Amino acid sequence: RALTQESAAAGEAALWQLYDQIQARTLLLRGAQSDLLSRQTAQAMGQRGPKARLVEFEGVGHAPTLVAADQVAAVQSFLLDAETKGPA
Repeated sequence: RALTQESAAAGEAALWQLYDQIQARTLLLRGAQSDLLSRQTAQAMGQRGPKARLVEFEGVGHAPTLVAADQVAAVQSFLLDAETKGPA
């Protein structure tokens, strides 16, 4: 069955409503070449709700593998920063 623009918009609104309720510190890792998570949406995620810390990786598709040194360093930095600041 076809997804109408109206039902798609309603689904997106529901997802944003849930996202806005997140209170934990949030790290958003995005591959710069992602075809699933647009840069615009990722930036919006950094400005609302838990105000996710956005880290983009050039030359990477949707999901960074967290094997490359720069990807591991981004996660490590986030975790160490959260450890020193305590809970959100």
